[in-house]
Amino acid sequence: MLGIEQKKGNDDRLCGRMIAYARILPTPDAEESNTPFDDMIKNGLLTLEGDFRKFNPTVPSRRRRNQVMDERLNELLETMEENGVELPENLDVETVRDRLHELSNMEVIPIPARIGNFTKEEDILKEEADIYFVGEFIGANQAHFCLTTLPIYYQARYREQTKKHEMELLNDMLSQFENGQFLDNDDIMSDTVELFPEGASLNTFVGDLGNLLNVKVIPFLLACESDEDYDRQVKLLYKFMKDYPEPLDVKRIDASLRMLREEGNNELARKVLELSTKKICALYNEDAKSAETFEAEITSLKV
Repeated sequence: MLGIEQKKGNDDRLCGRMIAYARILPTPDAEESNTPFDDMIKNGLLTLEGDFRKFNPTVPSRRRRNQVMDERLNELLETMEENGVELPENLDVETVRDRLHELSNMEVIPIPARIGNFTKEEDILKEEADIYFVGEFIGANQAHFCLTTLPIYYQARYREQTKKHEMELLNDMLSQFENGQFLDNDDIMSDTVELFPEGASLNTFVGDLGNLLNVKVIPFLLACESDEDYDRQVKLLYKFMKDYPEPLDVKRIDASLRMLREEGNNELARKVLELSTKKICALYNEDAKSAETFEAEITSLKV
């Protein structure tokens, strides 16, 4: 769209973190541009990044916004009356009040984005994000304008997809509840041939996820007799976890298990496996603070 190229990610399922970048070309006269954006350009790249996954601004209630607007309008009318300023004959105060209420209740999308510090395109593409290249620009002025407007569209799309996904999950859970399709630990543990029974998913699971991962999933995958068997069974894990909000954690578990199958005493793989499992359980139990702590520990391992 408009020459913007998506370098990484899936438009139909945005991950919530975006990076947009432009390549800044030298001016035709080869003179220095001397603009406020010069310090933001790193090796010819101007980058903007934003993470909208955990951004949840506190917005006053509709009633409070209307109350504040009424107070300000009343103060204005009182000031005009004190100063002897007459209202135009065709001005209906209540109509103005209603219009102000409409404006104050319009949804506003704040943009928590910042200038990136990338010096190479290769480093940008290594990031876990939806990545967009907006093109080449002579000088930074128009590039900066293009980069700062893209997050508005991205965040709106991401929020809309999130709402639709939540509605789909709710409808799916209601349908499963009506049909009695929920599974607990005993239901899944009882299947000793396959990692998960047919139809099992995180949405239909109502048991102890930590117990399931540590007692069934991890030992089961480590014990697979061949790599072909492991590949087939781990696909069931990805299928079971497909609605988990941060797929990277599942990939970490997969990668750690593969390393441990080759080298059972790999302490780094064992530590990443342990922390990734704990983070998944924390997010599953809506403990965002603990999940952030585990993510920081994983990041500190530089895996």
